[in-house]
Amino acid sequence: MEHNSARQPIQYALAGLLIIIAVWLIIKLQPLISALIIAGLIAYILHPLVNFLIRRTKLSHNGAVTIVYLIFLILLIAIPAILTPVVIAQTREFIPDIEFLTERLKTLTGTPLVIGGFSIPLNNVFSDLEASIAQTVTQIATNLGFVLADVSTNLLWGLIALVSVYYLLRDSHRLHRWLLSYIPQQYHPHTNHLLHEIDLIWGSFLRGQLLLMLIVGVFSWLGTMAVGMPAALIIGVIAGVLDIIPSLGPTLAALIAVTIALFEGSTFLPVSNWLFAIIVLAIFLIIQQAENIWIRPALMGRRLRLHPAIVFVSVLTSLALFGILVTLIIVPLLSTVGMVTRYLRDRQWEAEGFLPPQTD
Repeated sequence: MEHNSARQPIQYALAGLLIIIAVWLIIKLQPLISALIIAGLIAYILHPLVNFLIRRTKLSHNGAVTIVYLIFLILLIAIPAILTPVVIAQTREFIPDIEFLTERLKTLTGTPLVIGGFSIPLNNVFSDLEASIAQTVTQIATNLGFVLADVSTNLLWGLIALVSVYYLLRDSHRLHRWLLSYIPQQYHPHTNHLLHEIDLIWGSFLRGQLLLMLIVGVFSWLGTMAVGMPAALIIGVIAGVLDIIPSLGPTLAALIAVTIALFEGSTFLPVSNWLFAIIVLAIFLIIQQAENIWIRPALMGRRLRLHPAIVFVSVLTSLALFGILVTLIIVPLLSTVGMVTRYLRDRQWEAEGFLPPQTD
């Protein structure tokens, strides 16, 4: 007993040291962890296509993985190559509008703001803004070497993510067997059941979210183009991309569109800018309500089982504390935690006789 008591402080110290080393590695390897998470999400989305090819064409697993991966790389190159000239053209059309907006801001800031009899001069606001932008551009030019180094580093992590996608697709079944090898045999049915439920949750979310982004982007583009929104394609792309952030993203997209509509007006509707901004806001509200009431439940079903308020608070909290990557996966992550918690609770109640035994 005395010998074991003497060893306990050493064991605690070693455990504490290992925890510190693990935390230090997580912090230092955060870019690598982020790249692997992104690779895992992409591989998870592509995996059903691999299974589909194997069932339909009788290809080997490695052959199906190679074909799907090559198609993914082609699309990764082709989509930006097709969209970039269109976006550049739309941006060039939008440049005169930006110049007009700049002149409007100069005019507005040249007039004092009167509130309750008090006059607030605004003539320095625009000049301060110009000075801040100039200073930022100067700093970027001064630190161009560091900027290029960051770009090169990000390209390296992107390359690591792309390579990891291939190996995760190829060796997913081996990873499954490796995970089960660390779990006692009697718990394999429970583990397989949980993995199946997790697969349903993440599959419903990821594939549904991609389709939602496409639907929201297309409808935002067509809706704003129909009423004469300048650079409607850019607005559609922004709305589709931001829809990946639940709750917060659609709100930001609507604010951007309404702001542009308020300053620019319609290209052909004979209405005031204020009325046009209200029309654009109505279009985005209709799209968001259709997404939340009909489209999202139809694509993702009821598997997520999360209240909208919980989703909204979780998204804002994760964005403030952990960054964009955690924000993108916080919804299925919370749903997974909830599902595992409910499963363990039911098994505990079953063991205590409160629930009838279930067959896995």
